[in-house]
Amino acid sequence: MQNKAGKQRLLTILFILAIMNTVGAGSVFSEENVVNVNYNDTEYSQAGTAYYNKGVEFLKSNNYSAAIAEFRKALRENPIDKSARIQLVNTYLERAQYYNNKAMDYNKAANDLRSAIFYMKYYNNEPVEAKYAADINTMEENLETILYAINADQTPKGHLTMGKSLRAQGEFAAAMTEFQKAVTDTNCRKDALANIGSIYYILNLNTMAIDNLKQAIALDAKNSDLHLKLAGAYERLGKIDLAAEEYNLALSKTGSNDEILMSLENIWRQKVVDNPQDAEAHANLGAVLQKKKDYEGALAQYRKAESINPSNTNTRLNMGTLYQEQKDYETAIEAYDTITNFNPNFMLAYLYKAQCYKALGKKEAAIENYKLALNLDPSNQDIKNELYNMYETTMTPEEKLAYLKQEITEEPKNAGLLYNYAYELHKANRIAEAIPYYNQVIKLAPKNENAYVNLAQAYMQQSSYDKARAVLNDAQGLFPENQTIKKQLASIDAETVSLLYNDASKLYADKKYQEAIEVYNKIVPMTPEALLGIGACYQAMNNNKMAAQSYAKSLQLDPKNVETAYFTALAYANANDYANAKAYAQKALALNPEHKSTKDLLAYVTEQESTALMDKALSMIDKQQYAEALNVLNNVIKSDPKNADAYYYRATVYDAQKKYQLAINDYKKALQYNPKLTITNYSIAIDYDYLAQYTNALSYYKKYLAETKKVGETNDYTRYSTKRIQELKAYDQPAVKPAANKSGTPAASTTK
Repeated sequence: MQNKAGKQRLLTILFILAIMNTVGAGSVFSEENVVNVNYNDTEYSQAGTAYYNKGVEFLKSNNYSAAIAEFRKALRENPIDKSARIQLVNTYLERAQYYNNKAMDYNKAANDLRSAIFYMKYYNNEPVEAKYAADINTMEENLETILYAINADQTPKGHLTMGKSLRAQGEFAAAMTEFQKAVTDTNCRKDALANIGSIYYILNLNTMAIDNLKQAIALDAKNSDLHLKLAGAYERLGKIDLAAEEYNLALSKTGSNDEILMSLENIWRQKVVDNPQDAEAHANLGAVLQKKKDYEGALAQYRKAESINPSNTNTRLNMGTLYQEQKDYETAIEAYDTITNFNPNFMLAYLYKAQCYKALGKKEAAIENYKLALNLDPSNQDIKNELYNMYETTMTPEEKLAYLKQEITEEPKNAGLLYNYAYELHKANRIAEAIPYYNQVIKLAPKNENAYVNLAQAYMQQSSYDKARAVLNDAQGLFPENQTIKKQLASIDAETVSLLYNDASKLYADKKYQEAIEVYNKIVPMTPEALLGIGACYQAMNNNKMAAQSYAKSLQLDPKNVETAYFTALAYANANDYANAKAYAQKALALNPEHKSTKDLLAYVTEQESTALMDKALSMIDKQQYAEALNVLNNVIKSDPKNADAYYYRATVYDAQKKYQLAINDYKKALQYNPKLTITNYSIAIDYDYLAQYTNALSYYKKYLAETKKVGETNDYTRYSTKRIQELKAYDQPAVKPAANKSGTPAASTTK
């Protein structure tokens, strides 16, 4: 523990109250000079004010998670409201202190610091105000110190990996801080920008989303998901033409997609309504309907476009593709002929005609049109491949080799032709001739997986196993998921399995975990021991999800191994997959009910599962999904019958459903298990009022005032309670006729 003189103090940012230590092994955040917060000076929407006030109430009772949820909702109501944002930052920092000082959960403390930094530094495009710069620097220094203390990977790649993990867990704000640290690295920039843009899109911060998505697309223009998100952001901002352009780009890179098609259809239909004489809008709407298989609707739009602008060849081309798609090849050819008659240099018309003739079995006509298309676009490999396929169906093996040899003479660096020639030589058992051509293919097209596989096979046929192994090792580095490559390696190494175990063990001892995994993967058939080794490697790499999967596979092969079941549960718990962790912990206890480590792990997992379920239920309540929320809360109570929060929130759901007696029962349960939930007395009083049980209502109004007087609290609830006590004081006596006054009753908040 560092002495007080050595502490780094995080200055207060408006109402940010984190005063932090520099965190090293065993050091903590300082809890000195913590100031209470009650900030409510900024006017904004009524809903935002309600969320803000609930957040303040939760913060007063140190219910940080609930306070964070409320402040985030307040910020969504009014994204430019600084008070809500500052309070949100403040709450994250307070919870970080709790996690660090009391729970000793440094990972969660780090996540809260990351989130606080995001909302202070990266939330919008505005430059950081000078008066906050030092405070943000101190937050970042404290985060770096925690990360150092827990041996986190602080390389750009490490930040990128952590950002992806946090995003997968729904920790968007924390993830953003990690991605921002990775974005300056050349190797990580593309992925970091894509994730930053996507998260801004999720958070509905569309201007920020557009800026980052455009930068990501500049580095990865073929990424359909990025184009789709950019289109959505443009559409949210009312930039329809830009949105349509991005939707089209997304569609061109992903194929048919109902979501994109629906968005495009809405855009072009609106364009047609706005300007019925817009030929391009009609044609584009027709293209969308064609992709949706609404051929009748598409044809109607094409005809309308053609009537407005008869000279547009693209409309005629679309009509031809429509008939071609319906297998009405003769009509399609007629449509393409009207284009080539008018424009003899329109390559696509010849290509599509060739495809129609091929479908009709008219080989000569197909070849003629393929050649015409190829003359207009000599470098088009797709046309060359289709033309070759036409020839291939009638050629003998010798004719095919001769044809390919001639083509190679004309195009000696065409990797596709070289591969086809090598493959045909290989099929003809001319192994020595095929090998140099496979090698040329690999030099020209190093991502051709089949070239590696076939070359290795050719070497094996020559009994050159070392060369085959070298080729396959290169291939495995490029294509780690290619099962054929793995099987060939395994067959080569079948006689050296024991050596593989030794090699893998040495690699693990040298901390070369990925290489050890590759060696273990060469063992065929896979054994429980090898899978345990793979799991241990992944665990050493902090890839707990993959580790858990490997352990689980090992358990399938050795289902009575209690230690494997425990390791599987532990890995899933470390990956925050509590459902699987719980299932495997129970399997371990079924094998050995006295396994202490598993008992401890199961208790921890159950607690974490309840926390996750509570967060899920709160989200559902926010969305007024009351039936779903009840199911989740019932599961929490079933698993943890003394969970006061679960009873409290279930009561709020019953209140929303006007099931007041059920709500009262749960509020009382909440008080039973957490007497500090003083607001619950007020909620019970309100519900008894609704049920016209005025004596009971009076009793709970009094209880609520008695509790609030202890802390000197005055608010709308205390004032209403005081008023209502006066109105109901006659009910201190029995058998008095009701005289209710429900007008202007302040609704009980979901605060504690």
